[in-house]
Amino acid sequence: MVSLSDPKCQITKLKAMAIAPKVTGIISLFSSTFIIQHVLRDRKRRSLTYHRLLLGMSISDFFGSLMCFLSTWPIPRGEACLAAGTTATCTAQGFFNQTAALCTPTYNISLAIYYILVIVKGWKEHRVSKIEKYLHALPILAGFGTGFAALGLKLYNGAGWICWIAPAPNNPERNDPNYGIYRLAFLYADAWAIIIFLAICMTIIYFHVLKQEKKLDKYRTSFSQKKRKQSKKIRNQAFLYVGCMYMTWIFGSAFRFMQFAGKTPPTYIIVLFVTFFPLQGFFNLVVYMFPRILRYFEEGVPLTQSFKRTKSSFFTSLKNTVRKRRTPTQTQTQTQALETQVSCDEGNVETGANGEKGAALEVDVDDGDNEEGGEGTSGENKIAEGDSGEDGEGDGEKDAIDELEYIVEA
Repeated sequence: MVSLSDPKCQITKLKAMAIAPKVTGIISLFSSTFIIQHVLRDRKRRSLTYHRLLLGMSISDFFGSLMCFLSTWPIPRGEACLAAGTTATCTAQGFFNQTAALCTPTYNISLAIYYILVIVKGWKEHRVSKIEKYLHALPILAGFGTGFAALGLKLYNGAGWICWIAPAPNNPERNDPNYGIYRLAFLYADAWAIIIFLAICMTIIYFHVLKQEKKLDKYRTSFSQKKRKQSKKIRNQAFLYVGCMYMTWIFGSAFRFMQFAGKTPPTYIIVLFVTFFPLQGFFNLVVYMFPRILRYFEEGVPLTQSFKRTKSSFFTSLKNTVRKRRTPTQTQTQTQALETQVSCDEGNVETGANGEKGAALEVDVDDGDNEEGGEGTSGENKIAEGDSGEDGEGDGEKDAIDELEYIVEA
């Protein structure tokens, strides 16, 4: 039976490498579990691409966090502090560790593409859902592809604090001198490429939102200010998810850069690396709950509201939300105006009291305040008619931002 009295555990660095990942790994494990159950237990969230992407990322991180929690236990006995495993257990841990370590950050690419399509291109849920399978296929194929490749090459050995691609001096059959190249090719080069890709995507989103804000600043109305606030909220949400990955990989990247440069990383870099690397799930949970916490402080909406199950469809829920936000005065004014005259694209329809027109009025009232956003000023109408977008894309973009704000708070 292994214990901290083991000679390997008498070295402070080795002891920290064995214990620290267990603490942060279990925190991340529970965090990912929370997101998984929060998505799966609600029919509305299960039907949305955004939540399904987070579900895929959280499932991947669940296994990655579990491997980090196990840390040195699966490593063959005597090779590390608290090591109690065999070559078989180490190989199994190495496979799941490699698969999850690449799959989870690659899901950030899928999320970044999702945000680009919605924020910049103005795509709505029904359109994004048509390419969702590709957004899942990319991280899954990347993770399992490199995982099985390393398995076939017998690269999984004890790597100090976890089983991964590493040398095995005591086992010539599994000792590949090119392990450093495989580490770079199977994980770190990919992770650094992802970091660069995400930085480019966030730059595009930032300048796009900045451009929209400048256009909205021309109209000092409650409608334009609302749109500006929505855009900032969605942009910040995208930035935070990218920040999660950066926080997870910053110390690991510094550690590997020193190794590749032939230098010995200091102890504090090693401890920070094994402490922060397992925390992707925890950071994801903080960002996932951020819009709900923000809404609680701004609007007083209880956090427990998002934990309630719902069987209604997305569009029904969205319609009900719009109705709840409409004030009685707005509805009454709208109805009186519609009873006087109904404006249609084909021309003006004279008013009447027959049942058919009454039904048309009722449908128009239920559908929303008006197509421009309901505030009624000339500046707002101009914005809604496409002044903020090119080639008629303005309306679609505004509707997509409205929809995305609802989705992230679901």
